[in-house]
Amino acid sequence: MTFKELYQKLLTEKKQNLAALPEESLSLINHLTAPDKWFEAMAVCEAVVDAGKLDENILNLREAMFFQGKELHSGAKLNDEDYAEWFVQLVNFNKKLADAGIAESWVELGSLYFYARFPHRDSSKLEEYMLKGVELDAPLALSLYGYHLYRGIGVAKSDKEKGMELMLRAKEKNFERVGLYLFLAEYDSDIAPDVYIQKVESYNATAKTDNQLWFLLGDAYYEKCNDVNKAIEAYDKGIEINDDPYCKYKKAVSILNGEIDGDKDEALLMIEYAYEWNMPYAADFLGQFYYHNENRRNVEKAIEWYKNAIAYYNSHSMVNLAFIYLYNDEYKNIAEGVKYLDMAIENDNVRAMDEKAYFLLETGEENRNIPLAKELLEKAYNAGDGYAAYRLGSGYQNAKFSEQPDYETAFKYYLVGAERNHLFAIELLGRYYRSGIVGEPNPEKAIEYYRIAVERGSNYARVELSICYEDGFGVEQDDNKAFELLKLAAEDDYIYAHVKLGYYYMNGVVGEPDTEKAFEHFSKAAENGSPVAMYQLGHMYKYAVGRPENPELALKYFEQAAEEGDVDANIEMGISYEHEYGGLEFDGEKAIKYMTRAAEREHPYALYKLGTYYYYGIVESNIEKGLECLNSAYEKGSPYAATVLGNHFLYGTDTNSDYSNAFQYYQYAAEKDYITEGIGMCYLYGIGVERNESEAFKYFSIAADRGYVAAEYRLGICYKYELGTTKNLSEAYKWLSQAAEEDNRGAKYELAMMLLDGEGVAMDLEKGVEWLRKAAEDEQDDAQFELGNCYLVGRGVNEDEVQAMYWYQKAAENGNSKAQKLIGRRDKKRR
Repeated sequence: MTFKELYQKLLTEKKQNLAALPEESLSLINHLTAPDKWFEAMAVCEAVVDAGKLDENILNLREAMFFQGKELHSGAKLNDEDYAEWFVQLVNFNKKLADAGIAESWVELGSLYFYARFPHRDSSKLEEYMLKGVELDAPLALSLYGYHLYRGIGVAKSDKEKGMELMLRAKEKNFERVGLYLFLAEYDSDIAPDVYIQKVESYNATAKTDNQLWFLLGDAYYEKCNDVNKAIEAYDKGIEINDDPYCKYKKAVSILNGEIDGDKDEALLMIEYAYEWNMPYAADFLGQFYYHNENRRNVEKAIEWYKNAIAYYNSHSMVNLAFIYLYNDEYKNIAEGVKYLDMAIENDNVRAMDEKAYFLLETGEENRNIPLAKELLEKAYNAGDGYAAYRLGSGYQNAKFSEQPDYETAFKYYLVGAERNHLFAIELLGRYYRSGIVGEPNPEKAIEYYRIAVERGSNYARVELSICYEDGFGVEQDDNKAFELLKLAAEDDYIYAHVKLGYYYMNGVVGEPDTEKAFEHFSKAAENGSPVAMYQLGHMYKYAVGRPENPELALKYFEQAAEEGDVDANIEMGISYEHEYGGLEFDGEKAIKYMTRAAEREHPYALYKLGTYYYYGIVESNIEKGLECLNSAYEKGSPYAATVLGNHFLYGTDTNSDYSNAFQYYQYAAEKDYITEGIGMCYLYGIGVERNESEAFKYFSIAADRGYVAAEYRLGICYKYELGTTKNLSEAYKWLSQAAEEDNRGAKYELAMMLLDGEGVAMDLEKGVEWLRKAAEDEQDDAQFELGNCYLVGRGVNEDEVQAMYWYQKAAENGNSKAQKLIGRRDKKRR
């Protein structure tokens, strides 16, 4: 049976038995929380009104029917079709009562429209109908309209003074129920919590049972005093005396949030009960509970409860349901998600404006609409929203709302966001002041905002403030205070705090180095997706820092970090493929791939390495591209790139290049303490600088001590031929031997001649010829010529004219002038 059919049946029955209705009203008055009894009571009242026979019993029944929202409760479980009929019937019923002179019915009519389910709600009728009750000086109208006017709820314009005046007029009429609205109006005032609580308790002590404000006393203890136990005592009293649905809701929420012990299943039923008493926020809570509670997650139920709340225009549920449809892969439905966001925006929900702006900015090109996002954020901003101020600032900072980053405008929005207590805006103001993004750095302001954010529990600010303590920026330098801040942030598993602590323990910033703790913190950060931490773990495994070398794990972490975009990890992967680390096969293309990724981030070392890959042809030579990368690296301060560029001008194949350009690059590298034989060569031969053998010797010595083979060879030459130092054949032999063992062909030749001639070492013809042959096989033309001489005269080898001519021919081909005279060739010596 439909509601319409049911109600018509009831009304017909009551009209056929009018005489019994006054007494029947007495039996119904205590059972109105049951919807079927409430419908019957409405039929009783309507039958009497239609008959023009209102009496005190019927008036009392009508008042009880609309007390504490029983009329709304009666329609809570009706389906949409029955609800529509119920709504029409209730509107007509109240109009009949109002026309019969019952002024309070205008109030009930306004409330009905204001709290109605979709699509019947018409908030504008609240003020329209309540004003009719005010005109009749009805105490209920004075109380309820006065409260709405005071709070600015459902009225065209808030007017605290007029609202309070109306409520006080109701009080003068001894209307006890106005006490609720007066206390609600005072709730958000500056009154001291203990004074407010005392006033409510005094009111409860004298008020009728039905009018006692146990729910308000509970809220005061909970919200004003943070006293959960006292709050629950008050809620329990409301449940005991009035079966108060709001008290049940608040107690149940405390149970489900773990603030007090209790039966969670029973708590869920209590919240469902509250929903049936016109508390759509109870349905929103159930939606959140079923969506977010790990132990009872049920997305279908969450959606059901969100829709129940949305039926009563709960805009929070509109946003929450939109989130499911937009971001839950299993339930994703972009059109539905946007629909619910738009519904919430139509209801002036600021969070919906923020979230739709985020959706339009951050969820892919297909959804991007920057002008609309900006418009929504500006609307939310004008409504006083702090997040919108932060997002507008972020938009200008990141050039989403401007052609170029507009830090000045961003800064202004962050200031407003901070004034509105938005944490992200406060954090970013600290950063702006610390880094001097707008104007000069301001240590005092930076510290001020970081401390505010730290007090709010910001881990970002803890890390930033720790950096200030590290650097002594705005505070006295104190690594220990920095360390404590990082530990607090790490307790919340803040990734960057774990990374920083890893470095602290690795380097012994506070106390002795502790590689185990460093590894522990890097591991936690890596587990949470930090590419930097992944790289550090790879570094520890590759270079045996605090644990045995493990190439397999090193490469695993390097590769993970590289794929997440870590520059250093990409460099390591490139070098690993270049040098076949950890069992990798040589792969020049992969080396280039990884090094290119790092070079695209303008990393000087990566640019240098990529330059060498192209210059020397790790896959295929491309000198032009190599020089381009090397010059970029040099401009970014790479001494390694400077050295290669120096080598290009000094030793390169371009015969049109100016040798003298080499010196500036070698000098730049030397200023950064990167010294090879190149700068010594420039001084030795006066290339780009005045000839200075002493300076040449100095730089050859430094580079040789650092293990540069070419410098070892050149230092040996200096000692042998008295260049920039006194002649010292023993030292010459020492350095030339060292360079020869490291495969320097010039050193092999010079060492061979010292052994053959007994200079600085006992003569050893066989050993001399052995080194001479090694140099000759390396295409060293002087060695080839001298080896030919040895075969010609039988020095250290058997005399052999054929072998002699073979080596003379080789030397001549390589440009040796002496050999060319012997065989009549005039080829240029190779550069």
